[in-house]
Amino acid sequence: MLVASMTVSVVLGGLVPGFLLGLFAFKVKARWCPRCGESTDATPSVERG
Repeated sequence: MLVASMTVSVVLGGLVPGFLLGLFAFKVKARWCPRCGESTDATPSVERG
């Protein structure tokens, strides 16, 4: 029983940081357009005239 408990805690201890790092990497990657490289932030553009 003790071995199974330790195994579960080690597996979960590795999965949680991996999941969070993957989530962060996806959010960082989603900031840029894959086709043109422009930022995908919803900021209004200022036209210079």
